[in-house]
Amino acid sequence: MGTENLYTGINRRSFLKIAGFAATMGGRAMARGILLLDVDPASPITRVDWIPYEAGEPESRCAVRIWTDSGVQGWADAPSSVLPSRAVADSIRDVLLGRDVSKQDAIWRKLYDQGVPLGTLIAVDIALWDLWGRMEGKPVHALLGTRRQNANAYFTTGFNARDPQRYVEDALAGKEAGVHGCKIHPYIDWGKGTGGLQNAGFPDRDMAVYQAVRNAVGPDYACMTDNYGTYTFDDALRVGRLLDSLGYEWYESPMPENDGWRDKYIALAAQLKTPICAPETHPDSYAARISWMAAKACDIVRIDAYHGGFTACLELALACEDVGARLELHDIGPDTYPHLQLIGATPEAVIKYVEVTSLLREGRTRPGRLTPDPTLDDQGRLAIPQTPGMGIEPDWTYIYSHRVA
Repeated sequence: MGTENLYTGINRRSFLKIAGFAATMGGRAMARGILLLDVDPASPITRVDWIPYEAGEPESRCAVRIWTDSGVQGWADAPSSVLPSRAVADSIRDVLLGRDVSKQDAIWRKLYDQGVPLGTLIAVDIALWDLWGRMEGKPVHALLGTRRQNANAYFTTGFNARDPQRYVEDALAGKEAGVHGCKIHPYIDWGKGTGGLQNAGFPDRDMAVYQAVRNAVGPDYACMTDNYGTYTFDDALRVGRLLDSLGYEWYESPMPENDGWRDKYIALAAQLKTPICAPETHPDSYAARISWMAAKACDIVRIDAYHGGFTACLELALACEDVGARLELHDIGPDTYPHLQLIGATPEAVIKYVEVTSLLREGRTRPGRLTPDPTLDDQGRLAIPQTPGMGIEPDWTYIYSHRVA
């Protein structure tokens, strides 16, 4: 089923205008629903369980398990911070019980408008999509219309390597492994704070790295950079002009990413050839990102499932496809399966890459799961999962035996 069957009463171009307007108006306004898949009515939801569990030191996780009256279950797990308070859990249960799981967008909007924390909302949303796929016996991407079977990966370095040569070695290792690009995390003064405090960066040191990596990998290998919001406008412009000359594929999060900086992003994007990729750290969900895109504060918009779940990422991808914009998904490590499902249902012109932080080809099977983490193939790609739901099988024996009271 192609994407033309995803909509009812509104096309994607109208959705973008409405959502962009809603976002610019502020508050928690949302675009009206656009998702309607042609599937049989789902069995109603009968139960929602939250199960915090130990997943190995120092990590702890929280699984959500959603049941229907047919006995089919969907699940998701996430960092333990998603565990709701009793009051929030009760409000989620009240929304879900008796609902048809195929009404994904209506459920999402209801929970979002109630103020359910985004972290908690992602776990519910992903579990609902997993449930829907299991009920239909299909991977999530097949519910939407499969567009591809694998995704080209790029490799992301760590921050604060000892010198430019270490960045060069990392980039060359990625190229040798067959991945399709390298994104550089340069130098940052973590003592000044994280997530968008200007003057925490080192633009002169960073520029030496960008030049050295480009010289090493050659002119045709994709290079990107992510500065995590550390530059002033003047520094961002100076570095961006160097990236223009070096042919970098994108320039990610050069300045702080709150709405007070949006006008500076508009000015920066207007003066540079290198596409601006933002916002990554903005705390709101897809409405804020549509607002930035509509205002031309970025050329490539960025989101991940931690900003509202699969539904938020999907609606943003649909909006991007409609206007010919690019979307890139932030790597979220063990929770990347929803991203692969979205990529499988999205053309490469919209989402070009999947981000990885390791070049290992042997996947780790994490406590609480029977399915290993996705791994690179010999061509630097990740395969799109083909099993029903999100593609991850839980180890309920482990989860319940390591449950935290």
